Amino acid sequence: MIAKGGRAFAGLSALAAALTFPFSIVAATCFAGLTVFLVLVFRDPGRKIGKGIVSPADGTVREVDQQKGLVSIYLALRNVHVTRAPAQGRLGFIRLSSGTHAPAFSRKTLGNERAELALDSDFGRITVVEMTGAIARRIVLYVKDGESLAKGQKLGLIRFGSRVDVFLPPGAVKISVAKGTRVRAGVTTIAEVRDEDVD
Repeated sequence: MIAKGGRAFAGLSALAAALTFPFSIVAATCFAGLTVFLVLVFRDPGRKIGKGIVSPADGTVREVDQQKGLVSIYLALRNVHVTRAPAQGRLGFIRLSSGTHAPAFSRKTLGNERAELALDSDFGRITVVEMTGAIARRIVLYVKDGESLAKGQKLGLIRFGSRVDVFLPPGAVKISVAKGTRVRAGVTTIAEVRDEDVD
């Protein structure tokens, strides 16, 4: 399945491959290759939702700060770019900010274009910050202010390489991943609520 927000790219590429085939096998082959690449980048596989507080994104953990409640995840081109709610709750606000497009693994990423989603859960506020990268130029959101979300529900799509930071209530949770951990959105447990069971 192709993620909403990426279907048009793959569709146009496939159409270009079909239209150029009678005239240029080389061009048609290039467009066919591009179509396969786009289908892989914008894939949206089904997920069995994990326990505890789950990762909002696929990728590799690049930073963990227990005192701040921060887990920062880098999404490479090979990763699924559909993001998901780390816990059940209600969206307190969504804030979109324009900015630069520094590489997602760079320290300059904090100035990049972003979407900030505040999720009010039973154990405190969780803030998910989705950032574009050097290639990613747009964040497509599937949710709106005030919406009640289930854990693992799709938040949106970040096109191409990017970064997602999740800020958890530091006193209420214990982070269970470390730098370098590979995570899957909606599946990998990244933290647990202290003295409480979160299904």
